[in-house]
Parts: sequence; structure tokens; C-alpha cells
Amino acid sequence: MMRELGVTIPAIADRYGLKGGRLVPVLVFAVLMTVPLWGSPYVIGVFTTIGLYGMIALGLVLLTGLAGQVSLGQAVFYGIGAYTSALLSVRLGVPPCLALVFAAAASGLVAAPLGRAILRLRGIIVAGVTLTVNLGFFYLAMSASELTGGATGLYLIPRFEYPSGMSYSSFVFYLVWALVIVCLVLTSHLVRSRIGRALKALNVLAGGSEDTAQVVGIDVMHFKTGAYVVAAVFAGMAGAVYAHRMTVIEPHTFSAQTSVLVAIMVIVGGVTSPWGAILGAGLIVGITELFREVAPVILGGATGAYELVAYGVVLVVCLLFLPEGLFSLPARLRRRRGD
Repeated sequence: MMRELGVTIPAIADRYGLKGGRLVPVLVFAVLMTVPLWGSPYVIGVFTTIGLYGMIALGLVLLTGLAGQVSLGQAVFYGIGAYTSALLSVRLGVPPCLALVFAAAASGLVAAPLGRAILRLRGIIVAGVTLTVNLGFFYLAMSASELTGGATGLYLIPRFEYPSGMSYSSFVFYLVWALVIVCLVLTSHLVRSRIGRALKALNVLAGGSEDTAQVVGIDVMHFKTGAYVVAAVFAGMAGAVYAHRMTVIEPHTFSAQTSVLVAIMVIVGGVTSPWGAILGAGLIVGITELFREVAPVILGGATGAYELVAYGVVLVVCLLFLPEGLFSLPARLRRRRGD
């Protein structure tokens, strides 16, 4: 019937700018939106976690893949968003949806001066400094027990208000993926915009040069700090949703290990690809769940060490055989068929 009308899937893809490899991710997203209709609460929770990590990873694609700044401190802003939203709701009675907005703003406000200070440095030292900041944030959250609850955590965080005909897990799932889509659209737009071209020009990892960019009139510090702030806002939103989803938060969730895990997601998925960030988050969260839910039955006992080994193996394999990330695999296969 569609062929008789002259309508085919490639024609639809061409009409809406979905040529090449873009149609498949869109179709995957369409199927993903049906998960609450057939998935168990566990399955819905796993995909919600993928979305939360995907938001943080998208910010790191901007910061590292586009601006060339290696950061190992995104969990700081994840934590700032979570604690800000939780404290506003618990102590001041601010509605969770409004608290989420304040949490994203708070993460951006903290990131602006912090980014200007850190990003004056260059090279791998930026990664070391951001990791140190993350460690400092973790110990601050542990010690400021009157504010954060310390190691015990902050609990009795109110949930989002949600429609009576929908489960809370389904509501949070749709909220998270709606935010992921907003972040994905914004990131993809920035990559193709004048701002994206300016960031690429100063990206040393992609063959650019900060000195050359400055000579041609690009305000290097302005653009680097802007990318840092946007990445922080993405992480802050994810943290706020996490707090109201779990209704309890504690410092270990926002440790340096989380920052490293997000960096692995971005590298594995494709450090320059917004879609790759989502793919990398899905793979790493999938591995984590596999070892936590399935492996104990087979191996017996705790499997934390096996998780770390699995992350390392996946990272090494990707760096050796897919240095541009998993999202580059279809293009590589098409080129090979063309050869």
C-alpha cells in the first residue's frame, strides 16, 4: 500500500532529515517509549537509570568530545543537583518540579566560577584537578551531616506529583527520557552550530589549537566555560530527578567512581557523538545489572570485582578496535562493504 502511494521508509527519512544512520536511533527511541506499557518495574527502573546516566554523558560529550576538556568530576554536579532539590523540598517545602529547576540552576551557577578557574589549565592536568574536586565534594557531603545527613544520607525526600492513572516508575521514566530528548536535541544543535565550530577549533584532542583559536578571535575561556556550565546543568537535572525518584540520597552515589563510570560510557559509546553517549550509558548500565542480578546466581557471592574487570575489558576492546566508539560501528561496516 505504501509503495503504491510512493511512500517508503527511505522517502520518509529523507523528508525529515533522517538520512544515513539517523533513522535507526529515532526508531529505537520510538520503541523505547513503549517500555512502561509492557515492562516490569525492574525493567522500567533499568531504562530510567540508563536515561539518567545518558543525561550526564551527553554533557560530557559537549565538554570532552567537542571542547576537548577531559573532566572526571561530573558527579559533583550530579550531587549538587540531588542535594539542592532534596533540601529545597525537605526543608522548605518547594514542589519537586520547581526544585528540579532550581537544582539545575544551582549546578550551573557553581560550575561557572569553578570552570573559569579549572579550565585555565590545559591538558591532562584538568582531569586530575576535576577528580580532586570530586573527592573534595564527596568528603564535604560526608562531613556536613547537619545539612546533607552525612554517611546516613538525606531521606524522606518527596516524590514528584504524578497522574493517578499512571505508576510512579512509569512517570519518572517518561520524565527522564523527555529530559534526555531535550538534552540530546540541544547537544546535537550545538555540535552543528557556530558555537560547535568554535569549540572544535580549540579542541586539542581533535587537532585544534587554543592558541590558534584565540588568534582568529575566538574567546577560548568563554566557550570552554560555557560547555562546562551546560554539562553541569545536564548533570544537575539528572541528580534532582534521581533524588525524587529514590527519596533518599547518600554521598557514595556522587563519588569519583561515578564520574569515572560516566567517562567510560562516553568513550565506549563515542566521545564525539551525542547518540553514542546514550548507547554507552545503555551498555555500561546493562553490564552492571547483569553482574548484580544474574552473575551472583552463577558465580555466587558479591560480584563487584567482576564489574570492574568487565568495564576494563569493554573499554580496552573499544579503544583497540573502535576508537571512535560503538556508534561508529555501522559507518565502519558500510565503508567495509563499499571496499
